[in-house]
Formats: sequence, structure tokens, C-alpha cells
Amino acid sequence: MSAVVGEMAIFSATTGLLDGSSHRISDVRRDRRPVKEQVKSGFLIAGKIAAAFCIAAAFLSGCAMAQKATSVSETVIGWFLITLSIVVMAFTVRFWAGGFVGFIAYAALRLLGGTLVASSLRVSPLHILSLAASLFAMSILSTRFASGKLRLTQIGRASIVLAAICALLSLPLMDSYRSVAVLNIGNIALVLSWLAARASRQARQSVHNTGANSWLSK
Repeated sequence: MSAVVGEMAIFSATTGLLDGSSHRISDVRRDRRPVKEQVKSGFLIAGKIAAAFCIAAAFLSGCAMAQKATSVSETVIGWFLITLSIVVMAFTVRFWAGGFVGFIAYAALRLLGGTLVASSLRVSPLHILSLAASLFAMSILSTRFASGKLRLTQIGRASIVLAAICALLSLPLMDSYRSVAVLNIGNIALVLSWLAARASRQARQSVHNTGANSWLSK
């Protein structure tokens, strides 16, 4: 459990740092905003770090309680925490999506570097490479959600939340290939969401072109 908490600490810190680094370093140095606005921005970043940690910790704690429950009350509390964290994630997608993409890409790079020392860690290089590839795929498929201009549909919201859940569920399973399977469930959801968004965009473009052609023919 301590390893999971450690991973969640990395997740939270990375989320906040990536979210806070949306401006270039040169822009930060030339920041001419009032001190009040800078302080407000700092508190907002700190709040995002704390919120990300709390959501992830609540979800993983709920999973642990539901799995190892010795009484009905523990099972109920565990599922309550799981449900609550999922609901919060669903309603705050724009809040954490950008940091999620960065965290997944960072984890993939770390695992890719880990293949060089896999033999000394008594871990299969193929296993680590599979994890890295799955995480890279997830980061690429999630990139579009990092844009603040994205028109977020219900399908898109559900897919990025499912991907985040799969990433969290894979943490306790990192020592087995089950983590790869769980991550790729999230990747499949992201691919289906992308295909649905593409089909919708093409349909709107077709309707627009039809309307334009009808107007020109008059």
C-alpha cells in the first residue's frame, strides 16, 4: 500500500506541476500580473494538487476496503468511496485532464528507461516494455482532452474517466501482465471515443457543406 501511496504522490505532484507550467518559463519571468493574481494562481495550483491526491487516494482506498472487507460496513464504505471519486472525476474532467496526460507520458518514459535495468530488478523486459507502450498509447489518445477548446461530449467524458480509472487500477497490478490488460481497456475506450468524435465532426461538416451548396444554388 505504501508503494501505491508513493505512486499517487507522484501523480498528484506531476498533475500540479504540469498544470502550473502551461505558461513558458520566459512568460513566468516576465509575469506582470498583480501580486494578488499571482498568489491566487498559486493557491489554485496547490488546490489542484491536493484535489488530485484526494480523489486518487479515495478511489484506491475504496478499492482496497471493498476487496479486503471483513464486514458489510467496510464493503459499503469501500464502494461509497469508489462511487464518490468516480462522480467527482466525471464532473471535473477539465480540471485534471491536462495533468493526467502529462503524468501518463512521464510514467511511460520512466518505464521505458526501466527496461535497461530490468534484468537487475528481476523483472521481464517485455513486461515493462508492454506497460510503457500501453501508457504511451494512452497519453497520445488522451492528448485531445488537454485542450481547453475541446467540445467535451458525454462519450468523451466517459472515456477519459474510464482511462483514468484504468490507470489507477493498474498501479497495484504493476508486477503482472494484468496491469497491461487493464490499461488497454482504457485505451479501447479512448479509441472508440475518438472514432465517435470523428464521425460526429464529419457529419456536421457534411450538413454544413450541404447547406452551403443549397444556398449557392439558389
